[in-house]
Order: sequence, then structure tokens, then C-alpha cells
Amino acid sequence: MVKLEIGEKFRGKKIKDIKKLSNGWYILKTENSKSAEDFKVRTIFSLKPLRSITPKHAHFAIDFYGKLCANREKAMKVFDAIIEVWNGEPVDEVYRKYSDDVKNLPGYNLEYILYALKWILEQEDINFKGRPQKKQEQLDEILKRHDIIVPKGREGSELAISLFCEIASGVHPVEALIRANLDVIPRKRGR
Repeated sequence: MVKLEIGEKFRGKKIKDIKKLSNGWYILKTENSKSAEDFKVRTIFSLKPLRSITPKHAHFAIDFYGKLCANREKAMKVFDAIIEVWNGEPVDEVYRKYSDDVKNLPGYNLEYILYALKWILEQEDINFKGRPQKKQEQLDEILKRHDIIVPKGREGSELAISLFCEIASGVHPVEALIRANLDVIPRKRGR
């Protein structure tokens, strides 16, 4: 049986933080190798049998697109909630504020989206080393069209937020991922 506690190991990596969600899933931060502060986000759906994934931008982009197709008004509340968390609002408060508004949307529940993205976006900021000026200007323009101001120190995760902005504007998630230069082509393991 897997022991899920801070300091224990999950798949060979030390657990740095853990959050148990109301649906029984766990989100973990495990050590990673880019820097001393770096971490990997893992989601555990089941302990027995053990089922887990490393959540990626594509998971949330496609989920958001599905929500937009089902109910644009409710999906935009999910978008607003993501932006509030990105701006530093506590996840539990944002979740309480929006959970009733987004009930019955297909796909991931809001609690999972907010906790997972909070850590994924934090990870991007930790590992950010800068980007070309032209690309930065493009991202700034995308966010500006949605009246979103980049919080101080959040330039690394601005790319992911621009992805959600593009999808909210009607861009297909695959096209938005390609524009953002994020992985959409499967990679074979062991290469």
C-alpha cells in the first residue's frame, strides 16, 4: 500500500506537499530535477489499484473546451475562477464562490481544476528563465484582450493562462496548444 505523507516517496520521488480532494483523489507535489524548488504535480485517482497521472496543459485545455461546448456561461465562470487563483486568491475561497455556478458541467470538477492548476502554474513560474521579447508581447496582447493583468512574478505561467484565453476566444484547443508551443504530439517513452 502506498503511504501518502509529506516526506514519503511516491514512484521514487519525495512528496513535498499533498492535497486530498473531496472526491477521494489526491494531488501531490513531488521532487523534480530542474532546481531545488522544482517539483512535479501528480494526480492519484485510485490507491488500489494504483492509478495516477502527471496532469498536463492539454488535459485542462480540452476539459475547458468541453465545458465551453456544453455551457459557455458556466465555463467562463471556471475561467474566472482560474484567473482568481492565478492572482493569488485562496483555492478554497474561490472554489466556494464558484462551485454552485459551475455544477453539472462535464469533465473535471472545479476543485480538481483549481488545486492542480495552482501548482502547475506555480511550477512554471519557478522554472521560468525568460522568453523572447516578441513572444512576451504576443502573450501580453492575448491577456490584454481579456482585461487580464499579469501579477508580479507570474510571467512563467502567463503562457498557460494565454492558452485558456485563446480557447475562451474560440480557438480550438489543439490550435491553441500549437500556438503556445506546448506538447500536443505524443512522445514515445524510452527515446
